[in-house]
Amino acid sequence: MTIGTGLQKVTKMVAEGVLSDRAGENLRLWLTEEDYSVYVSEILELIDGNDLDDLEDRFRATIEFGTGGIRGTMGAGPNRINIRTIGEAAQGLAQYVKNFGGSDAADQGIVIAYDTRNNSGRFARETASILAGNGIMVHLFPEARATPQLSFAVRALTGVAGVVISASHNPPSDNGFKVYWSDGGQVVAPHDKNIIAEVRAIHAIARYDFDRAMEAGRIRLVDSEIDTRYLSCLARLTLADARDVRLVYTPLHGVGMTSVAAVLQELGYRDLHIVEEQAVQDGNFPTLSSGIANPEDPRSFSLAVRKAIEIDADLTLASDPDADRFGCAVPLPVKGWNAPLEELALTGNQIGVLLCHYILSQKQARCELPAKGLVCETVVTTDLVGVIARSFGMDVVDDLLIGFKYIGATINAMPEDTEFLFGTEESHGYLADDAIRDKEAATGVLLVECAAVLKARGQTLRDYLDEIYRAYGYFRQVQTSTYRDGAEGVREIAAIMDGLRRHPPEVIGGHRVVDVIDRSTGQATNLGTGARRPVAGDAGNLLIFSFTEAGHTRVAVRPSGTEPKIKYYISASSRDNPALVSDDWEATRAAVDVFADDVVSGILSAAEKALTA
Repeated sequence: MTIGTGLQKVTKMVAEGVLSDRAGENLRLWLTEEDYSVYVSEILELIDGNDLDDLEDRFRATIEFGTGGIRGTMGAGPNRINIRTIGEAAQGLAQYVKNFGGSDAADQGIVIAYDTRNNSGRFARETASILAGNGIMVHLFPEARATPQLSFAVRALTGVAGVVISASHNPPSDNGFKVYWSDGGQVVAPHDKNIIAEVRAIHAIARYDFDRAMEAGRIRLVDSEIDTRYLSCLARLTLADARDVRLVYTPLHGVGMTSVAAVLQELGYRDLHIVEEQAVQDGNFPTLSSGIANPEDPRSFSLAVRKAIEIDADLTLASDPDADRFGCAVPLPVKGWNAPLEELALTGNQIGVLLCHYILSQKQARCELPAKGLVCETVVTTDLVGVIARSFGMDVVDDLLIGFKYIGATINAMPEDTEFLFGTEESHGYLADDAIRDKEAATGVLLVECAAVLKARGQTLRDYLDEIYRAYGYFRQVQTSTYRDGAEGVREIAAIMDGLRRHPPEVIGGHRVVDVIDRSTGQATNLGTGARRPVAGDAGNLLIFSFTEAGHTRVAVRPSGTEPKIKYYISASSRDNPALVSDDWEATRAAVDVFADDVVSGILSAAEKALTA
């Protein structure tokens, strides 16, 4: 099919009403403008195949530059990740940086990193060319690096901003453009909204030829000294000398060998075994089920557990493709490694609890616990982290919206006399050093160290977790999601949230709701008395239904910010629910588990009713 034939067919589709005017307008632009020529053959193939749904989805809308950047499926069209949409994001960022700080900010420069995904290097070079074309100094990593290393490098190089080309743990089809500010954290207000405004106002993209920009010194490759300094930062996390532990590690085809594996080797873990098939950097994630390279998903541990069985390992560790999240799987007391993956894998909340208690107890034992220390967590993360931190006399911020950028912003705003100790979110994000302002997969070295310390005592991570539960109360968290695809799915998600707000369920899963917290309005409503009170924290599209006054037992509901789904975060605890407590520890545990399972089915049912109401 020729371009002319394609244009004629698009005109006919619009005239027949099978393609929207907006999609037709964008298709004509992308078929005729020089900037889009690289995508012509792909577009003509879609037109020739009469794939109307795909054409409409790609060309009707424009991919949204959200509060942190853009992320989505790669391909042709304004609603996809490609050279043009990446270029628009880069141009918008360039314009904002120049408006914000003028020539001084331009000279400070912007640091760019990228991961192992398909096209990440290409998109990074395009971003560098556009920033340089706008007169901004560029510091570009010469090879794929971990996202948290970008956060570190922005601060180390005193850059005005940073960019990571990555889609984190999304499928292989996806990529993205994420923006960081000079503090090393993901952009938050007011920078986020101001950058969005600039992206929407773009009329033209300035570009400097990459090779010429390199020759002119406008694009500089980041020196290996930053690698050395970053590795030293990770190595100083250590809190004990124990190293006798047999570990299997997999970077899941990502960049983790440059950070997680590197620091494990630096710290002297000699019984370290790499899953070699997954140490190969490959954006297709070929060894993973459905290409899901996500340590939140127990299936990602399949090859690591197979190797753990072969060598009788003590634990396995996995990091996602851009090495900002990690997960852990450990054997069961009786079954060992011969159990389903979902039973072997620790949840993000369990890892957060283990890390928090280990860090604080070790620092206390070493007389390194500060007079004022800060622990941060998001509002959907287990309250047990905050309970533990307060028991050590630490300050806790636990009302943060979902997203590690809010933890980074809290670190940035903490008083000078306060020391940051630990930050966590339930989706396997952890941080223990404020030289970095984003989640860091290499924080996993502390969990490995904890396992080594415990092994010397004849204990395991599971033993340690049980000790913590017995001391502070048993907490069970469940996270479940429902997908709602396409434009209709977006409407359905909005309808569920609206229905739950207008008609909040008084009973969920057979359990009476005490309070409803709406973070969009900053108000909590007692369903028994109707009394309202303000709640702390930033506004966001989040509802929380609490079953107790203390609120440890609850369910939170929110739409995902990066995927077409609505998420439900269920928490149940013996700490604030006396009816679940028994003299028999196992009976208490079972009662809490049943309560959580009741709420899972109950909130899904309530959501369906909200949709049809």
